[in-house]
Amino acid sequence: MKQIFSTLLLVLALSPAVLQAQTFPAVPAAPPSNLQGQALRDWLRTNWYDGKRTVLSYSAARAKMYNYADNYNNSVTCVYSGYNTPNPFSFTSSSTTSAANINCEHTIPQSWFNEASRMVSDMHHLYPTYIQWNSNRGNDPFADIPDATTTLWMRNTSSQTTIPTSNIDEYSEDTNSQFEPREDHKGNVARTAFYFYTMHDTQPELIANGKQNISSLAPLATLYAWHLADPVDAHEIERNKRVAASQGNYNPYIEHPELVALAYGLAPAGPTFSFAAGTGTIAEGNAGTSTYTFTVNLSPAATTASTVQVSLNTASSTATGGTDFTFASPATVTFPAGSTSQTVTLTVTGDTQPEADETVVLNLTNPSTGNSVGSPAAHTLTITNDDGPAPTVAFATATGSLAEGNTGTSTYTVNVTATGTLPTGTFTVPVSVDATNSTATPTTDYTLNTTSLTFSATATTQPITITVVGDAVYEPNETVRLLLGTPSNGSIIVGSPNAHVFTITNDDAAPAGAPCTKLYFSQYTESSTLNTKVLEIYNPTASPVSLNGKRLALYSNGATTVTTPQALSGTIAPYDVYVVANTGVTDAGVKAQTDLESAVAFFNGDDAIALFDGTDTLDVIGVIGQRPTEWTVAGNGSTLNNTMVRLPNTSQGGRWNGPYGAATWTGNGVDNYAGVGSYTSTACGLATATRAAAVLRNTLEIFPNPATETVQVRLPGLATARATTVQVLDMLGRPVRQRTAQLGGAETVAVDLRGLPAGIYAVRVQTAEADYTGRVVVR
Repeated sequence: MKQIFSTLLLVLALSPAVLQAQTFPAVPAAPPSNLQGQALRDWLRTNWYDGKRTVLSYSAARAKMYNYADNYNNSVTCVYSGYNTPNPFSFTSSSTTSAANINCEHTIPQSWFNEASRMVSDMHHLYPTYIQWNSNRGNDPFADIPDATTTLWMRNTSSQTTIPTSNIDEYSEDTNSQFEPREDHKGNVARTAFYFYTMHDTQPELIANGKQNISSLAPLATLYAWHLADPVDAHEIERNKRVAASQGNYNPYIEHPELVALAYGLAPAGPTFSFAAGTGTIAEGNAGTSTYTFTVNLSPAATTASTVQVSLNTASSTATGGTDFTFASPATVTFPAGSTSQTVTLTVTGDTQPEADETVVLNLTNPSTGNSVGSPAAHTLTITNDDGPAPTVAFATATGSLAEGNTGTSTYTVNVTATGTLPTGTFTVPVSVDATNSTATPTTDYTLNTTSLTFSATATTQPITITVVGDAVYEPNETVRLLLGTPSNGSIIVGSPNAHVFTITNDDAAPAGAPCTKLYFSQYTESSTLNTKVLEIYNPTASPVSLNGKRLALYSNGATTVTTPQALSGTIAPYDVYVVANTGVTDAGVKAQTDLESAVAFFNGDDAIALFDGTDTLDVIGVIGQRPTEWTVAGNGSTLNNTMVRLPNTSQGGRWNGPYGAATWTGNGVDNYAGVGSYTSTACGLATATRAAAVLRNTLEIFPNPATETVQVRLPGLATARATTVQVLDMLGRPVRQRTAQLGGAETVAVDLRGLPAGIYAVRVQTAEADYTGRVVVR
């Protein structure tokens, strides 16, 4: 933990009365000296955990963490960035909401053990983190990330994409697939991991997810190197005692750091081998061979000759040994006494075949007695293609659709095309369904007929077919998301679009009078002091609804024929709204939400307004042909100089004097525009979100919805990907999750929702051209 907590330790020294008020359990005895490996870990679990740990509820564990175990000087500090925020110190408080912008980090991701209570509330692996950095880490494993490959650097509450020029050790690093904690927390992460996989590695939830091995979290050599480089300090010892006071047990690797090497079969501290660099590159060349040289270091120098092996990691490499390169694996590297570096060579074979860049992954293994492997323990050589663009395979289109049909089956076809200079012979590409992000049901709704495609230089376009099962059931449109897998020939890359979303469109009419099947008015506003009038139309269905053929009609002053008609166009997304305002609307907030300015909204409180779909009357405000002073509603107020909102339990529109008319409206006050652009329905679906002026309302997909741990976001209306910022906001408009990503019709991004309280959240996607918004329900 180093010196970062020196000021916190001063607080400990100044506040003994507060801290000594708690009773710490007795520290168990040290293990017998003859135990090691699994036998030692079993002994520690039996004698340091079983019968001592009290399994708290997750809420109680978080409260202890925020208010006591990680609370110094009435504040908590993010372990990944150093962000500090006030929070009252208390051993007994059950509050988990006082620390602003702080969330609970599970060092071992809770999805790895299905949130089983034994592990989800074990405070020895819970730490306070800044909400966004918690989200960025997500389920990613830990690693030592080369600075050149880091995509995001995080310190305090700020982030950057370039390598910091100062205080670099105070930054955590992210690549969207790996996460490196800042230097002063690395040893803590390591000892947390050693504890967790000693006490919990036999749990069935971990085993079921294939996460029972500590190497799932990080390479064992990396964790051990962190343990040695960032040793136990006074702060970590104090935290260990506070956790024990909270849940009854200690982390033995904090009390006895020397047990780590014995328990996990690691070499004792001594000279450490490592690669001089984690990555390297060499151009392939067009003919003959070239030599790539890399360096292995030993620190400190050994007093006797030492050896380590450099081994080829075939499973992680994409280049082919004997064809693309030559390396005698394992290669034994000998360090004479006093030597600190040795070089090793690898031969690269040139060719003129356009292909993808290829990688050779090498690992340090089998250090001689008294030595160990440090970090980086792996070296990735990239053989860069210098023969022109690599051949690619991609879907011909990112999206497509087919009407479901009422009986029998029909066939949908989408092509996949190979382009570029293809290699000799054939290669295959697997095809699969992204079940998580599809809504159609296999067999019931469709059957994927093609699971593999074969290409050659003379067969560059291959079809994928899906059999669609027809029915006469009214239902939402359903989707099948297809993915292309890794080609069998490593020289081929998967291009864009690499996914294809097929929509099975519903062609069955809704039953007469069926709720939540047709558009209706959700808000009406006639201003009293400004020239602002609004009609808001709600889509209560789970599918986009086209406005083609639909129209508004204004009947002024008791007229029986239309005074002002307005045809509508465009699409309303599921559970979204469409806002029509008067031409020249004066309120800036309303104008920002408006989809259409029209004279149809030049109404007064005594006029009638209708929404039609062809000859079908969808909804009416007032009674056509009558002219009262105003139309009154059951829930306080009227149409005169007032705002009215549809009650949330409304499921359809109807005539004013019927069950779905005046009785389903409530007054919302004079000149009140706060709700324009959003509507909450408890009868039909999700609430919509407030939108910016440039929003594209029908082109944001959020799935699954409701969501638990993660939610996927896609922009199906974009043919090409855009750089975006994706935010999840609470109902006060505060960002609680944020990340950047390339999004479009074929690309999705996953947003981590873990740790958020259940409820409704806004989702906002921002590009240079527009904002896209919606809502997600978190369970």
